[in-house]
Amino acid sequence: MQQFVESFGVVYSPDLLKPLLRIVSLYFVGLITLKLVDSGLRRLISIVPGSAAAATPRLERRAETIRHIVRSFGRAILGTVLVFYIAAELGFPLGGLLTTASIAGLAIGFGAQSLVKDVIAGFFVLLEDQYGVGDSVRIAGLEGVVEEMTLRVTVLRAGSGEIHVVPNGTIQTVSVLSRDWRRAVVDMSVAHKEELGRVFAILAKVGDQLAKDMSADVLDAPTVTGVEKLVGIGTKVRVGARVKPMRQSAVEYEWRRRIKEAFDKEGVQLVAE
Repeated sequence: MQQFVESFGVVYSPDLLKPLLRIVSLYFVGLITLKLVDSGLRRLISIVPGSAAAATPRLERRAETIRHIVRSFGRAILGTVLVFYIAAELGFPLGGLLTTASIAGLAIGFGAQSLVKDVIAGFFVLLEDQYGVGDSVRIAGLEGVVEEMTLRVTVLRAGSGEIHVVPNGTIQTVSVLSRDWRRAVVDMSVAHKEELGRVFAILAKVGDQLAKDMSADVLDAPTVTGVEKLVGIGTKVRVGARVKPMRQSAVEYEWRRRIKEAFDKEGVQLVAE
């Protein structure tokens, strides 16, 4: 061993070689650990709650983002451990190093409290799949489609085109408007003189035909909820049905049009509230 080391022009010293071997060993053990963790995270999509047999782009993005986050933290931890271990092996006093690191960490912590809060909140939003890119959501009174997500911010595109950038740390409550299904609801007021049984029959017929013609959007049979309330000059009636996310408005527009045409044909009088 001595001759091999000295052949490179390096003076052989057992006192120096042993710490060096321990440092190199620690480095490779840490590197192998990171590789194993990274390999396991590559299969995260198969264990993420709600994942399907076939990987979806959304789940792939979640798994990939989480993998990069954990890998970055792992590298930072490995680097920190190596610095302190090398300092200890080479005989540097750790007290001063720890004091300097503590002061620097405290200064950074005070200056980046909101950033850390945003990043932690964004991590849990992603991990728990609270919402994702393409979802229609309502956050802090702002409604729109999620165009972009990072650990720090959520970017919303409002219906009228504006972009809203919301720091993740400020999010208290999220209403997801495009998950699984929405409920299309149509209210109308008919004159008091109209027979409700006849009105309900017309609405049921319109609803059944709507469900057939828009079967790709309407998930179940529309129902006539009944009398919503009595107003001064009429009776307010409500109908509703479960529909696919993001198709609520389209179904409601078409439903109102058909109800109006059916009432005109049958002579049912609509009134304003």
